[in-house]
Amino acid sequence: MNLEITRMAHSLNEWLWQHEFWLPPGITWEDMKESEDIHYPQPRDLLLSIPFALILVVIRCIFERAIALPLSAKLGVKDKLRPKAQPISILETFYVVNCKNPKEGELISLAKQCDLPVRKVERWFRRRRNTDRPSLSKKFCEACWRFMFYIISFFTGLAVLYDKPWLWDHRECWTGYPQQPLQPSLFWYYLLELSFYCSLVFTLPFDVKRKVSDNAREESSANRMQA
Repeated sequence: MNLEITRMAHSLNEWLWQHEFWLPPGITWEDMKESEDIHYPQPRDLLLSIPFALILVVIRCIFERAIALPLSAKLGVKDKLRPKAQPISILETFYVVNCKNPKEGELISLAKQCDLPVRKVERWFRRRRNTDRPSLSKKFCEACWRFMFYIISFFTGLAVLYDKPWLWDHRECWTGYPQQPLQPSLFWYYLLELSFYCSLVFTLPFDVKRKVSDNAREESSANRMQA
């Protein structure tokens, strides 16, 4: 059994790192061999972003609790007091399993099951939805974390890239491609950026849900800062 798993893992590894997937035509991994003085980017380097992303998640949690949350209090960011919905098992089950905003027919049916007026059931769902909405302090902490990272990455990018010819002339990006030696400073800078966006994927279920327009606006702002 272990031998079969090892063979499958080996076959998957060989298939995943085929040079046809990662390199332009006519170039193989033999052409990308490294030496003591020259380091070429390797696809396997992308795997390093996963543990670094987890580290960034931990750093984010510490930052939000130790810095962003006290800062929000000092700046006067206050959470609104929201009345909580009464614990009603039938309505809670419907809210979790079916939907958070029932239609008129569903409200009437639920009202009959709970022996409550329809308006009270409708009010219960409204209060229950308000309970799930993120607080202002949570939004502030998340925005503060992203702002801090974008500021740090912006000035780090300037420090790393200011003396590189392709920063001033984009045609230099293709000089010698793909056999372009990768400097350690560039390697860690790009790894930091990739790890950050991987960390956002990990925290996506817990982050504040945003509209498409808000995400597009943030991405456009980040691209301008990176440029």
